[in-house]
Amino acid sequence: MNIGIFPCQGRCNVSMMTKTVAEFFVDDEIIRVLPHVGLPLDNESGIHEKYIALNGCPAKCASKEFEIARIKPHEEIVMTKDFDPKNNEKYAELLNIDEEVSLVQEVIERLLGSTVV
Repeated sequence: MNIGIFPCQGRCNVSMMTKTVAEFFVDDEIIRVLPHVGLPLDNESGIHEKYIALNGCPAKCASKEFEIARIKPHEEIVMTKDFDPKNNEKYAELLNIDEEVSLVQEVIERLLGSTVV
């Protein structure tokens, strides 16, 4: 079982936050940060993959990309719902990102725990 994370592709601060959070999982062996949902999502090894739409705000741009590709993500996260970053503020520095990373880690663990062997 692998996990594919697709961060929001926008340019505002909360979108940039999703990309920063996703980067924390780049070196994980079972997690893949997806560059684009329109690309074939099946990996070469044929391992089943569950998908997380990592949205910055309620516009849910990452989730909409899955819709366009006709794929339903297994989980959707909206950062502005769970935390209080102000949308469209200048993205200069993201402090205290640990909480956001922990939230994504919890979702990953839940998805991995729901795997039927």
